[in-house]
Amino acid sequence: MSILDMRSGKPSLAEEISNFFLPLKYLITTDRFDAFVENINFNYLANAVFWIFLLFSFGFVGFHNLFQVFLKTSNIKYYKRKQFSRSIWNIAFYAACTLFLYMYNEWVILPQLLKNQGRYSLFYSSEDHIFYKSQQCEKFQFYSLFIITFYLHGAMLDFKESDYLESASKALFLMSLVAIDTYRYENYFVGVNLILGIYNIITEILSLLALQNSKRNILVYQIFLGFRIASWFHVFITLLPFKYLVPTLFAKNFKISLNIVIWLWYGLSIWNSPILQYFYHQIYHNTPADCSGEGSAAKCILLKDSSEHRHFKTLKKAYLEVKLAHEKLNSSNMAATGTESSSTKAYQAIKCIMILKRKLKRIREGRGSEVEDDNDDMVVTDC
Repeated sequence: MSILDMRSGKPSLAEEISNFFLPLKYLITTDRFDAFVENINFNYLANAVFWIFLLFSFGFVGFHNLFQVFLKTSNIKYYKRKQFSRSIWNIAFYAACTLFLYMYNEWVILPQLLKNQGRYSLFYSSEDHIFYKSQQCEKFQFYSLFIITFYLHGAMLDFKESDYLESASKALFLMSLVAIDTYRYENYFVGVNLILGIYNIITEILSLLALQNSKRNILVYQIFLGFRIASWFHVFITLLPFKYLVPTLFAKNFKISLNIVIWLWYGLSIWNSPILQYFYHQIYHNTPADCSGEGSAAKCILLKDSSEHRHFKTLKKAYLEVKLAHEKLNSSNMAATGTESSSTKAYQAIKCIMILKRKLKRIREGRGSEVEDDNDDMVVTDC
């Protein structure tokens, strides 16, 4: 007998997977949990964000330090290890978040939407189904706090690495999530994070593959960049605008705060797109030392510029400048030494010629002292 529907026969693969996650379903839908969070207030939310942020901070530091032990035995360069460990950290969170939101959508949101199917119509309507309001906002806010705080933690890390554009993008997105959470648009929140979670997983995996790829395989980097651009185009050009952003403008109750922050975030995402990054690389990165890609546009986009890499570039630039100055100094010394040697040889040759002429003249005239002849003979011998 199947546990889910009590039908006879062997359960399908999807039913076995659902059975495996039954404890998670109990946590999501249990009434005891509703009673636990029914008295949520602003102070509770502020304290929750603070403690969750500390949890992410200490967890990331511990994970990073532990991961460095394994990376020391690998062939990955030192300045790339931090990005490698952070990509693993992001993939782990996005995978867990995406799996949880998918289960939450299947077990909580879809049954409610089916009950209210007549109330929610399609695209340019006043009551689009994406604006389904949660009937259990306390539970919804409890789950959304983890995602919002994760983006806050990521924005802080990017700001620390001087990646101000990415930090601003994450800050605007978490403000959008706060606005969505405030208006209780549960289906909106889950849908956007599901799409971006899968996109971020693909992006981080491509970054990991690029970190491990050899310098000589430029074609592989270009293939990775092609996948990156294709996934970005599908998410930010075909999915998000027509499924979530444009309907927000035509909602029955126009939310100006939500529209402002989410369109600002979308505009910054377009500005920080891999397509515009490619043109930026072609215009401003004139030498291999100007970016992390070492002259390759594909590597420059796939590999983020970190503080360790900037320090490595500074040391490398200083080393090349010292080496060039040393080579110039050696060349100048060799040129000076060569000039001095040529002058000495020319002077010696002229002196020898004059002495020989003088000796020949004495021989013809049949005069000259022996001392002078001996001196001249010694000089001629030296010549």
